[in-house]
Amino acid sequence: MRRRSSSIMNSPFRTHRSATFAAWVRLFGAAMLVPALTGCTWMSYLGTTDYGRELGKTFFVGGAGPLGNVTGTMEVPRGLRKAGYRGAIEVFGWQSVIGGTLRDQMDRKRNEQQARRLAGRIRAYMDAYPGRRVNLIGLSAGTGIITWAIESLPEEYQVGTVVFLGSSLYRRYDMTRAMQRIDGHLHCFYSARDRVLRFGLPLAGTVDRKTYTSSAVGLYGLAAPADADVTLRNLYRARLRNHAYRPEWRRYGYHGQHTDCVSPRFIAHIIGPLLNEPLQPRNRAARVRESNAHESTERR
Repeated sequence: MRRRSSSIMNSPFRTHRSATFAAWVRLFGAAMLVPALTGCTWMSYLGTTDYGRELGKTFFVGGAGPLGNVTGTMEVPRGLRKAGYRGAIEVFGWQSVIGGTLRDQMDRKRNEQQARRLAGRIRAYMDAYPGRRVNLIGLSAGTGIITWAIESLPEEYQVGTVVFLGSSLYRRYDMTRAMQRIDGHLHCFYSARDRVLRFGLPLAGTVDRKTYTSSAVGLYGLAAPADADVTLRNLYRARLRNHAYRPEWRRYGYHGQHTDCVSPRFIAHIIGPLLNEPLQPRNRAARVRESNAHESTERR
């Protein structure tokens, strides 16, 4: 019996089956490794839904690299629906196919190209549905894509509410031009507990390429440029809302770390209601003041 059992164990059929199984394991491992190394931009679109497009639209722009391709893509739309949001939701994929996280964080030229593509999507929607509200939610490096997209919009294209989650922008990045194109508020959620920003940014630099610094919006909130004049500071006061991490948000799944801010419960209870805040259309005098603020920034 022992010899028979041994012969079965060493039979060509079993050896072939084991080799086939091992080959499938290697193939599966390779299939899982490729997205991790290169990114799968197509996965970023999984949460997109055109339902409610005639009522308004919200864009979600995720973070860098393979994790940025998937983090929040399903959670944010699900949370918005739980909050009662009725408009369309587009998960905008911008991450690189080759290069992964570091390229997405560091290649500003390519990122600005992707931002112009996002601006084109915003304009196309506004042209198709005049007067409907467009909101934007960004995570980590995605907040840079949103910022440059808004900056590239013509002045007559005004977005509604903008939300930054764990932004990897430099905290004193000049948001003057972007704020001139926001009719709601820019809400920046930040946490000093964010280990990714605290320990990763000094190595990779902020998405706008302030290198060797951990002074990011996602750690400390957004601040006006150090040399901002009174007019520019007034613009920041009117448009900007910083939100420091609160321990009570843990009940919604947000513990102050880099990506748990896209918990569907946090999106539903805290972020969703912000998209319904009243807009603040600016009269001509206000536009002149903001234009002056931008001109004073350019002179510095």
